[in-house]
Amino acid sequence: MNSDNDKTTYLQVREGKPTEHINKLMEILTPLTTFKSYKQYRTIQLDNNNESSCILLIEGSVSVCRNKDGMVLTNTHAPTIIGIASLDIRQDNYFLRTETEINAGILSVKTALDVIYQNDALISLMYLQAYFIQTLMERENYLPGTTIYESICLHLLQLMREPEEIRQNTSAYTYIQERTNFSRSRIMNILSALKQGGYIKIEN
Repeated sequence: MNSDNDKTTYLQVREGKPTEHINKLMEILTPLTTFKSYKQYRTIQLDNNNESSCILLIEGSVSVCRNKDGMVLTNTHAPTIIGIASLDIRQDNYFLRTETEINAGILSVKTALDVIYQNDALISLMYLQAYFIQTLMERENYLPGTTIYESICLHLLQLMREPEEIRQNTSAYTYIQERTNFSRSRIMNILSALKQGGYIKIEN
């Protein structure tokens, strides 16, 4: 596996999460939203009745998936707001999948943008937009330039950084396959080689 720092940069993006700005937006939007719990592996659409929605995630983790094939593009953890970074552009190419049980509320993007503007919080929205754009750009910039072996190693590192609940309930194979669409045989062969070489230890 190539150990160059630039090939692990995207794994560190979440460390720059603008939590202060997210909390400010949450404070503004929470009074307009009714929150409820969603079970693990529930699908949530970001477009409802031709209206774009945003998700205020208070607890738990979700993945952003591509509608056409279900590939996981990125995942994020509470606290965060998903869907508002696209402003009011349709989001029917994507859906959310809950990776853990979550507590979240759904709000129309139009309503959210109006309230953010009224509360002079556009700078906080800009920070949130920049964070999600950077997350997706890093994935596109670095993963396609790696070999299959390097990509699998990078995803193993990313899995290690996930919350314990996800690590305990997601197999390494499933985690990698959902994010790469590599064949089962290629993934399993490389995982087996890493285990035999003493580079990784996988339980259950």
